Amino acid sequence: MKKLALLCLSLSLMLTGCGAGGGTGETSPANQEAPPAQDLSAVKTTLNGIAESGVVDSGFFGIPESLEQAGKPELAAEAKKLGTMTNPKQIKAAAKKIADQL
Repeated sequence: MKKLALLCLSLSLMLTGCGAGGGTGETSPANQEAPPAQDLSAVKTTLNGIAESGVVDSGFFGIPESLEQAGKPELAAEAKKLGTMTNPKQIKAAAKKIADQL
């Protein structure tokens, strides 16, 4: 009977743990996942293409959102302005400026 009691006690400790977490319900920073780093090479390639052509085409779609998600709100704001431009010289300069900052 003692062996069965010890077995049950050990099994319950293994399944529930010993309470080393402190009971606060918080996880340590080592257990938290960092946001995945975004690869902005495709964004940069598209912006360089726009800088060469002076035309904002369908490839531009989603660039402001990608920059926003990558934690670059200033560049996202500049990209939104770029999307409203119609003068090819302004488009080329703005696209090159954003691409150079990536």
